[in-house]
Amino acid sequence: MKLEVDWMKKFAFVLMLIFALSVLPGSVLAQSGGYSEKLQQTYIVSWDGSANVTFITTFYGPPELLNQTKGSIAQMGIENATRLFVQQQVQALAKQGITLVNATGEIKGYNTTGPLVSIVRGKALNVAKYYSYDGVWEIDLDLLRTADLAGIDPTKFNQSFDFDNYYIVQLPQGAKIKEVPPSYRKESNGSYVFIQTNVTGETVEIHSHVHFARNVTMSDIQAIYGQPKAFVIQYTGRKGSEGNYTTWVLSVINNITVGKDVTIMNTTQEYLRPESYINYLKMQIMYQGEERIIQSIYQSYAKSFQEEGVGVKSWDIKLLNVNSTGPLVVKLNWELTNYTKYSNGSYVYTYDPTLGLNKIPSLNRLEAEINQTVVTHITLPDGAKFTQIPKDINIDANGSRVIMRVKKVSDRELVITSQVFLRYGMKTHDYSAMMAKVPTQVEFKYTMSEKSDGICGPAAILGLAVIPLVLHRRRR
Repeated sequence: MKLEVDWMKKFAFVLMLIFALSVLPGSVLAQSGGYSEKLQQTYIVSWDGSANVTFITTFYGPPELLNQTKGSIAQMGIENATRLFVQQQVQALAKQGITLVNATGEIKGYNTTGPLVSIVRGKALNVAKYYSYDGVWEIDLDLLRTADLAGIDPTKFNQSFDFDNYYIVQLPQGAKIKEVPPSYRKESNGSYVFIQTNVTGETVEIHSHVHFARNVTMSDIQAIYGQPKAFVIQYTGRKGSEGNYTTWVLSVINNITVGKDVTIMNTTQEYLRPESYINYLKMQIMYQGEERIIQSIYQSYAKSFQEEGVGVKSWDIKLLNVNSTGPLVVKLNWELTNYTKYSNGSYVYTYDPTLGLNKIPSLNRLEAEINQTVVTHITLPDGAKFTQIPKDINIDANGSRVIMRVKKVSDRELVITSQVFLRYGMKTHDYSAMMAKVPTQVEFKYTMSEKSDGICGPAAILGLAVIPLVLHRRRR
């Protein structure tokens, strides 16, 4: 029954409340009555992006669960139950980047035979965000409850679920509405979601509903949620401040010395921002031990080399500044065999000007700033000569940019300088359009005095900016 308990816990405050007391038996969730709740949220928005909010949740059933919840509240005491619920509402909003202050709560119906009602009031900060990228304010509401549904498997329950949601958003005086969530409906075999929107002056009213039929399948859920959309309220009327957002800064330097038999590749990855994530990585390194992290990094790279047919003759990895306040530095040194590829009389070296940042998932906007630079210095052996060098790339989209410049030092030596800078708030369609103009693979060709067999791996083998996979996995 643990899976059922965890699933129900995500949906309604009453279930969270009961779980805090550890008094809810899983058998209640198998009752015949369907789960039903109504959510009413009112936002009175100010020009600083904050809003006075009122959240009302009405829990209707199933009857057995409703009655047991009321009994648990009575056992705990109404003051303690109310305080706990307010804390949980604050925590839930914090996960969405919204801070709820001056919060008060109220629970009604716990001593009646009717539905159970909870009310939370307060001031929510950062409800509306200002984006200088296109000079608009946006409010992003989770109209289809996707955050609650993430990682859930409703097919495990032999009962229906209904989430009836009403949102009233009163925008600040003088706001000019540019976009509101359109009418929307998806259904499959009796399960469905829908959104209906009505605008009156500066007030936006939205009704959404999520219904899972008793016999819902994963195919039904995929049909309903398989093509996610962003539903936002967008308006103008006054400039604002973007406030705090995450900035990712990473610098990589590669030095590659190509030999006829062995290629030496030295890479320095410098993780500069955000400070909180860098500190997290350092803590993980200290907690797990440097040797374990180094072995994990090596295994990740060695697997990539192996998949491309590249042999590792020797290697060395060092982690610097782990115990200091400086940026986290990862140094990787490799002696590689079979690194070059001979094709049609030339050796070919491939490179990705997007630096692997061409497929960042985003429904509406990039919610962080990304600044990644890579400098790659390639030296060929004596007697070798570059015969084909790709053209420079310089693409700009409203301040976001992708740059690749190639400087030929000599016939056998060149420097590739790349940067991908993505602005905070960049619209997803602008990002996709920009990246569509950038090739994910360009070729450098060269000849050598003597033919040497082998292959060349993809740009990832250059040691481009890749957060150590072992740390990335643990972060997730």
